[in-house]
Amino acid sequence: MNGIDCFLEGFSLVRKPGLRQYVIMPAIINAVVLILMISGSYMQFDGWVAAATDWLPEWLSFLSGLVWLLAVFAVIFALFFIFTIVANIVASPFNALLSVKVEEHLLGTAIASSVSLWMILPRALWREFSKVMYLLPRLLGLVILSIIPVLNAIAPFLWLLFGAWMMAVQYSDYGADNNELSFSELRERLGKCRLQSILFGLPAYLLMAIPLVNLVILPVAVAGGTVFWVKNLR
Repeated sequence: MNGIDCFLEGFSLVRKPGLRQYVIMPAIINAVVLILMISGSYMQFDGWVAAATDWLPEWLSFLSGLVWLLAVFAVIFALFFIFTIVANIVASPFNALLSVKVEEHLLGTAIASSVSLWMILPRALWREFSKVMYLLPRLLGLVILSIIPVLNAIAPFLWLLFGAWMMAVQYSDYGADNNELSFSELRERLGKCRLQSILFGLPAYLLMAIPLVNLVILPVAVAGGTVFWVKNLR
């Protein structure tokens, strides 16, 4: 299956009676995390804008409206990335359990990984922190590139590719972890089918950026990522 088909398969899988129960808890956790983040950002937003405009010299005060607009986009962008990281860390044990059940459904047999939440919990959390450590230096490199004149012209395209790649890494990793494949080995396998990995990650990345939609997309991406693991990486 190509990457897009794998992602779309996630929509039908999360609605199946035997799998639906494993979607409810991640969805609740995602909703709570998003509400808290939006509430906190709303309360702090005026302070952030005031701090940014204080840096402007008095003769550039007419740009305060532009600063406000840029701050809105910056906060939305930051919320998207932080929400994705935090929600995946907090809900990781439940996402791992959902991935186990999806893989068992696809294969028609039990897999070796334990399906106990308490057995999955420490391993899933450690795996999420490994992905964060993989993400941060590359994210920093893109931020630096985005402020370098001339080179920043290609930054939007690179952000899109990077976002799609990280979605593929994030959501195929649950299947890899269930089968005790190391994170570095997973990245090697993804590198061998890079185009399909990008095709899987691109719709996930774009839909994750839409408020409220991202609440239901995360378990869909977990299910779709497990399909991608089974069909292309396993």
